[in-house]
Amino acid sequence: MMANLQLTSTLRPSGEVEIALAESAMPEPGEGEIVVEMIAAPLHPTDMGLLFAAADPGTAERVTRDGRTITVLQAAPGPAMAQRRRWDKALPVGTEGAGRVVSAGPGDEAQALLGRFVAIWGGGMYTRYRKLRAADALALPDGTSAAEGAAAFVNPLTALGMIETMRDEGFTALVHTAAASTLGQMLSRLCEQEKIGLVNIVRQPEQVELLRSIGAEHVCSTGSPSFEEDLLAALRATGATLAFDAIGGGRLASQILAAMEQVCAAGGDFRMYGSDISKKVYIYGGLDRGPVELFRNYGSVWDVGGWLLFPFLKRIGPERAERLKQRVAGELKSTFVMTYSQRISLQDVCDPEMLRAAARKATGEKYLLNLQR
Repeated sequence: MMANLQLTSTLRPSGEVEIALAESAMPEPGEGEIVVEMIAAPLHPTDMGLLFAAADPGTAERVTRDGRTITVLQAAPGPAMAQRRRWDKALPVGTEGAGRVVSAGPGDEAQALLGRFVAIWGGGMYTRYRKLRAADALALPDGTSAAEGAAAFVNPLTALGMIETMRDEGFTALVHTAAASTLGQMLSRLCEQEKIGLVNIVRQPEQVELLRSIGAEHVCSTGSPSFEEDLLAALRATGATLAFDAIGGGRLASQILAAMEQVCAAGGDFRMYGSDISKKVYIYGGLDRGPVELFRNYGSVWDVGGWLLFPFLKRIGPERAERLKQRVAGELKSTFVMTYSQRISLQDVCDPEMLRAAARKATGEKYLLNLQR
């Protein structure tokens, strides 16, 4: 058996979070399974959520316990209690990544991938080796490196999923918040290609310039005194009545719904219950962990709900999901290209200074793990 090294996060009842590298033996693949020698994996905000377990990265420190050095953080009592189902469980970290298939079990599908570079997802990707079903791997096109394919699932499929959801539900244009993110830039390129109206909402002037530099037409900054007027103008131009909100907490979702209603009701007769045009905000992120504030000044035909990639893929079925994956594979160097500000090792993830830097989640700061170091 091959020796493996896996990054884990353990939340203790005391609120301590232990980040450690665990050694184990790698089992042989069974029927229809493959073993991937991991090469690269991105550090996503969702990975940091699992890694930190709501602990403050500012509390991170290296300590020696039971003869090994680990990283320890401290979570507040409330968040620690809310996650009691994960107490004392060493959870493997890493949503997705890419590498080379070094072992394959019986079965044509598994054997066909032997020696190939593949992108994979499903958790536990911050590791030297990862075993999984061959059916869950995406073979990378010839000439595509593991680094180029490391983030082939989460952001690309989320961007495509937003557009598919828009079409499935009868909407024709979109609003997207935190739009200067890597995902936001992918969505902007997709909407430009497919002639879909897109309203991008960001926080800072430099993020406006970033999106305009890649061709985005409608960009509104919440930090601008003219934000409300800019948002109304963009909604009039696009007709967008569906939004995907990465912020979560606060009043932005309510502001978007109110602006949509103002545009929808403009020029019509007074209606006690507002316009009859459907207005909807899907919350898919939690950059603001506070409560969602809704002020009910947008009529009665509205909806606020949650959206997550995995249930979306389950809803559309395997055949449709596979078509989306193949599109991603074919456009990894264009529409879905990823850029990284830093490349770090598996050991670096345990460094308190690196953890604090990554926790800032600043625009343009994206980390790629080199799992061979």
